[in-house]
Amino acid sequence: MTGYPLDRVHQEAAFLGRHAHWTLTEVLQLDHGERQRWVQEIADLLEQEGISP
Repeated sequence: MTGYPLDRVHQEAAFLGRHAHWTLTEVLQLDHGERQRWVQEIADLLEQEGISP
């Protein structure tokens, strides 16, 4: 059984920490799908504003 890649979890945590100002604890409390959803929502907003995520 393989899990979600740890490098990707770190990238998502860094992204949400930077853009949503969430702590590592807050980010890690999200389940996988929820964390991905927030990453995508914020990335979409940044793109709409012409900012590269």
